[in-house]
Amino acid sequence: MIEINPREVASEGLYRIFEEQSFNNMVLKTLLKQNGAMAKNDKAFVTEIVNGTLRNIYYIDYVINEFSKTKTEKMKPWLLAVIRTAVYQIIFMDKVPASAACNEAVKLAKLRGYGKLSGFVNGVLRNIARNVENIKLPDYGTAEYLSVKYSHPLWLIKMWLHEYEYDFVKELCESNNTAPDVTIAVNTLKTDRESLKKYLGSKGVSVEYGKYHKNALHIRKTSDISALEEFKNGLFHIQDESSMTAVKILEPKKGEKILDVCAAPGGKSLLCGEYMENDGLISSRDIYFHKIELIENSAKRLGIDIIEPCEKDALEFYDEDVEKFDRVIVDAPCSGFGIIRKKPDIKFRRTGNDIDELIKIQRGILENASKYVKKGGVLLYSTCTICKKENIKNVEWFLENFDFEAESIENILPEGMKEDRLGCVSLYPNVNGTDGFFIARFRRKGNL
Repeated sequence: MIEINPREVASEGLYRIFEEQSFNNMVLKTLLKQNGAMAKNDKAFVTEIVNGTLRNIYYIDYVINEFSKTKTEKMKPWLLAVIRTAVYQIIFMDKVPASAACNEAVKLAKLRGYGKLSGFVNGVLRNIARNVENIKLPDYGTAEYLSVKYSHPLWLIKMWLHEYEYDFVKELCESNNTAPDVTIAVNTLKTDRESLKKYLGSKGVSVEYGKYHKNALHIRKTSDISALEEFKNGLFHIQDESSMTAVKILEPKKGEKILDVCAAPGGKSLLCGEYMENDGLISSRDIYFHKIELIENSAKRLGIDIIEPCEKDALEFYDEDVEKFDRVIVDAPCSGFGIIRKKPDIKFRRTGNDIDELIKIQRGILENASKYVKKGGVLLYSTCTICKKENIKNVEWFLENFDFEAESIENILPEGMKEDRLGCVSLYPNVNGTDGFFIARFRRKGNL
């Protein structure tokens, strides 16, 4: 029988994420599939180590650099991956003995031909283990403290502190380091919330009602959602309540023509189809063909046949679509700082320069999309980021330059949410328990 060391798999995952610039979810999916013989609890162990290390990477590197003469940027990539994952176990995993984390790290160093450096690995880790309670952080009340303690890049902390109070940013960072439940949208074309909750509960899945939406459920205790019969039979799709809120604000109606210009992975289009009772037309577009296939397969699984997936670039203008649609969704490419809980690698993949480039793209897409809305029709703009330059500043720019007006969404919002300003709402993990999200609704001037 082949023995699989879960710590080696976790270290390999972290190595690939940093050295190959691979996305953590894809790396984990690949490694867990390649090592399918691992026990279920070992797979969960690997997942926690990889995601937990990524969530706390700035803090972990700070600790390593406090106790190692050789700094992280000078370490061999494999050894750095091993040390980082071991430090995560020592500091954050109460059920893992520090001695076990140290010993296993030494074995992994030797396994890849770094036997001569195994003493260095052992020394650094045991030094950290002895001094876990004595780690000195930057002074409380500074941006540097939040950056280290809650493991966010300093530039991002400073940006948020420019926009929000210190305690709010602290709470936001804390929330970003907490893994969320999976949220699903019940397919009301095939079932109802009570029935689906009962079905899933009978399979051992932990299910709770959504906080804001009647067709939302929060689920836990399932390692592979796609393996559930309820998923295969199209009784639900995965979608956060923030994204569901965007569709509620859009208010799609039966018989309408809807355009979703940046649709992948398709959640908003699918929910629109359910709102419309599978009556009307939804043009779901994306620039990548494999994502179009994903939308097509999801619509087929859910039994929604009014969705027309199409490979089109939102930055290109299509004359044939001018004033063709009742409602248009622009869920724009963004920096993604609202979904750090789910994608912790965003913290070290994005820079301030990325934001400036993304704003150009967002505005280009908005300009094209505005022309596809019928007079009197609705344009919805949303992002999954917490960045005023990408959110409210784009709203101000749009209203100044195009023949649209903001209209109140106060009476559309779910109970417990409040309008920021006319037509706009911001959602935060620490306030709403959802992804960080921004939604704005505009109406084109003129009559339908």
